[in-house]
Amino acid sequence: MAGKPVRPVNAIDQTRRMLSLVTYLRERPGARIEDVARAFGITEDELVSDLDVLPMCGTSFRGGDLLDIDTDGERIWWHNPAALGADAAEPLRLAAD
Repeated sequence: MAGKPVRPVNAIDQTRRMLSLVTYLRERPGARIEDVARAFGITEDELVSDLDVLPMCGTSFRGGDLLDIDTDGERIWWHNPAALGADAAEPLRLAAD
């Protein structure tokens, strides 16, 4: 993947980005890695690192509840967006308190 070296980021910023990434990907099936990285102001390598973590997230650890996100190196595919349930369809509202 092309891109600048990965810059340090704190856990709060990364968590916010990954939560926003879930909503972004849900609304854009087959989004291009390059476009998503640009939209979030990160490198493609940083995005791929986030995509490596997202499949370990979900509403529980039962089968089908974890996020089934995959990439072919160019596009990002989410195979089970319903895993988050109907409540997750609403846009995220994050606040820095």
